Amino acid sequence: MNITNKALISFFMLLLIFILSACKQTEPSRENILMENEQQNISYSFKNPNTGQEFNIIHAYKLYENFFETVKDNPDESSHKLYREEVIEPVYHACFKDTEYLEIDLFEWTPEETDYTSIKSQVESMDKNHLNKLYEESLVKSSDMLPSDKKTTVCVFPKNEKFPSDMLTVGSGKILVFYNDFDNYLTLSQLDNNSKSGMSHEYHHSVWIEKHYTEDYFETTLDRIIMEGKAVMFESLVYPDSNSTDIVIDESFDKEDWSRIEPDLEGYVTDQIYEILIGGTNGVPNYYGYSEGFKMIRSYLNLHPDMTIEEWSSKSPKEILDEGNYMANYE
Repeated sequence: MNITNKALISFFMLLLIFILSACKQTEPSRENILMENEQQNISYSFKNPNTGQEFNIIHAYKLYENFFETVKDNPDESSHKLYREEVIEPVYHACFKDTEYLEIDLFEWTPEETDYTSIKSQVESMDKNHLNKLYEESLVKSSDMLPSDKKTTVCVFPKNEKFPSDMLTVGSGKILVFYNDFDNYLTLSQLDNNSKSGMSHEYHHSVWIEKHYTEDYFETTLDRIIMEGKAVMFESLVYPDSNSTDIVIDESFDKEDWSRIEPDLEGYVTDQIYEILIGGTNGVPNYYGYSEGFKMIRSYLNLHPDMTIEEWSSKSPKEILDEGNYMANYE
């Protein structure tokens, strides 16, 4: 084999290696472009203009149309599998990865076929720009009062009847919204106010988890009541005229109601915590845990009026209860 043939072979081998390498690089690049385009279509990013703190709102409900179409085209496939592929996986990293506070079985979210029509109607009624405006206002106001160095992501899904609330914080910087304006008994103005104050409530949870939650954190019933009380107090400071206190706060100090939960305050939290917090069953008043938690924080702040939000947010439940002299209300 002469030098010319060797040179040609070497050239073609190098060319083949270059082409194969380019193909390998091109495929991920194309996937990244598709992912970026999809994220741009369903996400909205902004910063607090006063602090530069970063936020991202992901409109995950927009992925449900793909899910419904895919189910229709693949009737023999598992709906759980298709839901995971079409709805959960595209937003998993942003919405669920490394959530240190709550573990969620995402398969439980797979819609039943009987709910498809109502969910489609709900999704069609959701206004991306309007929701961006509401949540941006709330998050900027909230972060002005309680700043964080961590980016906060809000993921918006259609209403899910399997969860007791419309919003849920699953970890630091990760807030889920189960939005519902379809057949709602509230006016649009009331719904908007609830959305803004509710977001400030969840933002407080998010920052608290970031700064104070640890893997060995032992959560008692008192811990959860105080945690919710802090968040209700925070939303009342961010939105003094349109927060949930008018709905959830009972100004009475009923000894009989208190006797139902006092023996379990120091016990490890169980599924019954929702019965205590939300109430309305087994003789527990509506929103009882939220109400008691808020009043505990208020009692504490009445005796410590110069304390900042960051300072009282960091106080332990025992400090709040004891140093706020709250038990005197039930003597």
